[in-house]
Amino acid sequence: MRFKTVPARPDWRQRATELGYMAALFDDPPYWVEALPEPFCAIFSAAEIEDIIEPATQELTALALLAVEEVCSGADSEKLFDQLQIPTNFREPIRQSWQRRDHSIYGRFDFSYSDCKLKLLEMNFDTAISLYEASIFQLVWLEDLRAQELIERDSDQFNTIHDDLLRAFCAMNVGQKTIHFTSVRDAEEDEDTTKYLMSCALLAGLKSKFLHTHELGFDEKGQLIDTDGHVITDLFKLYPWEYLFEDDAQIVKNNGQSILAPLIASGGTTFIEPIWKTILANKGILPILWQMAPECPYLLVTCFENSPQAGALKTKPHVKKPLYGREGGSISIVYPDDPTKSFVNPGVFGKEGFVVQALHPLPKYNDYHVLLGSWVIAGNPSGIGIRADLSPITTGMHCLFVPHMIEA
Repeated sequence: MRFKTVPARPDWRQRATELGYMAALFDDPPYWVEALPEPFCAIFSAAEIEDIIEPATQELTALALLAVEEVCSGADSEKLFDQLQIPTNFREPIRQSWQRRDHSIYGRFDFSYSDCKLKLLEMNFDTAISLYEASIFQLVWLEDLRAQELIERDSDQFNTIHDDLLRAFCAMNVGQKTIHFTSVRDAEEDEDTTKYLMSCALLAGLKSKFLHTHELGFDEKGQLIDTDGHVITDLFKLYPWEYLFEDDAQIVKNNGQSILAPLIASGGTTFIEPIWKTILANKGILPILWQMAPECPYLLVTCFENSPQAGALKTKPHVKKPLYGREGGSISIVYPDDPTKSFVNPGVFGKEGFVVQALHPLPKYNDYHVLLGSWVIAGNPSGIGIRADLSPITTGMHCLFVPHMIEA
């Protein structure tokens, strides 16, 4: 992977408007790279994609599913659930969801990639965003630059995300039922990601309806309902499972019984992403993967902070991450021998505990730290998206999306 300056398209803002892209996020701070005075892109060789990124994504996907099986069905199942700090009343519903193989649409691995070495930093397998940028907007960028002869006409991109999403929704086989899509009000990027996925479902011929998370309700039978009182049989929710656990605990406090746990156990509502994905969205999956496959070249040494193994790891440069966290919040980079180099990204996460991971710094271009995201659609590698941040910890509010191309 290398980088080069590419002129901004003269009409890129108009193109964004035509595509309904998030114009409000362009400039303050810049989110799409063409808003910079000197835009740049990432360049890959075909061999890097075919021999490194795709195989690593495929291997880690398979390993992640083995880890879910171990958590749900292994001899140390309860111990692993304890380490992941997953509430006890949701453990059996998670096992049942996994046994049913409840349908999964998408997820993303985040890698540090330099000198042809790929290292997994974390997994975003429940509420991953930056999907539309990776799927549509960077592809339009590539097509426009080819048409304007600003790059070679046979330049390519590792990106079949949109077509793969259509196939994934087609495979859902929900008949005449309506799939509801929900995200939090006033979270613009979440809502745009959710509505993009809903558009894919519509293109796949599925009936779909959007509502905000606060508009979800339940009836006297404990069924999930929408604002018209219709039972929700299938729900895509861009809302973390750990938040739903907290919401359900409040319902129990107010009403004396859980709504969510029995609903999942019965399969009364099919959730996308399914509840078994909460295992993979938890950063505690990283030490579990390391324990399962320490020989895997893509994994970094990672331990639960309160484990005996963490002591030795803390004597070296490392990263401290909360089990449950969002957009880089409450993550620390620690240099024990030189605290002046340490960096803390403040946040509200960490009450459930932390993991400690060997430090593998992100590569830099100019002043930007570059993170490679590899998308998985319906269990298969589907494309990549690059984010860059002036901070060594990638955040949601200040990162930059950088398109890529495969050189001719």
